[in-house]
Amino acid sequence: MTTEEKKKDIIGKIISTEDDKLIDMVNNLLNATDLDSGSRKPGWGKGMVSHISDDFDEIIPPGFPH
Repeated sequence: MTTEEKKKDIIGKIISTEDDKLIDMVNNLLNATDLDSGSRKPGWGKGMVSHISDDFDEIIPPGFPH
């Protein structure tokens, strides 16, 4: 898929959505002045995870405190 095709696909999805919160999130992302900053900020991922598996904490990878 070319860049132009990707843009048209995304624009089509934005046009068809009725989710005001999602539209605001896309608008904020596009208006961000610090796009190249990879630093995390408090609350950045809030609302992105809707479900965590029941067995999430059963296996602790090596190197992580118990």
